[in-house]
Amino acid sequence: MTTNTRRRRGALACALAAALCGPAWADRDRDRCQAGPEREWRPMAELVQRLSGEGWQLRKVEIDDGCYEVEAIDREGRYVEIYFHPKTLERVGWGS
Repeated sequence: MTTNTRRRRGALACALAAALCGPAWADRDRDRCQAGPEREWRPMAELVQRLSGEGWQLRKVEIDDGCYEVEAIDREGRYVEIYFHPKTLERVGWGS
């Protein structure tokens, strides 16, 4: 087998693995905030107050796939997109 054939097969294997694993990762991310009914969630205003008090400059806070999604400039000056669990207000993931 030539080197080019090995490279092509390796690239094909990587592409196939990425195609098969991508949907599984997406499902896991989508399920990260299965928090039950909204009446059991902590108020979004509580998260806003906490992050503002920590020096974040909030750009947008909304509900996305059952999580609180925050787009902000953090206290180090970096743009961030982060998901928080609505019952615990704990960070559960980073946005895309």
